Amino acid sequence: MYFSSKTDLWMSIIIWLSAFLLIVPPVFYPDFGVWMTPELLNKQWIKIVVLFPIGFCLLWVWFKTGYTIENNFIKIKYGPFKKYIRIDEINSIRKTKNPFTAPALSMYRIEINYGKYDTIQLSPKELNLFVDELQKRNSRIQIKNH
Repeated sequence: MYFSSKTDLWMSIIIWLSAFLLIVPPVFYPDFGVWMTPELLNKQWIKIVVLFPIGFCLLWVWFKTGYTIENNFIKIKYGPFKKYIRIDEINSIRKTKNPFTAPALSMYRIEINYGKYDTIQLSPKELNLFVDELQKRNSRIQIKNH
């Protein structure tokens, strides 16, 4: 079962504006901005080769962040990155508001504690359905603040 990531407006603005500024100026406005690079590296094609992948990676994360529950795993995909968590290793789930880095596009997240000391934060759009699906597969999961 696939769950897409919830998205916040502020996160949308940050990702799209950053991607735009990394992709468009090097192509259409090569002399735009201050480039603190030696003359040898201050070439349009070098700017494109360096900045394009970063901009496209941001868009990839935007379009491909989601969570799939299949068998006994949560498959977490965020852009080019993948992570698997065994559902039977999940100890607890709690709601959190945290702007720090995670495979989530919203501040309204859940924090999953698994293994001995591991945590990850996710922001499924259908939060209750996601948590219910996890509990069906592991009844020992403790729900805090849910």
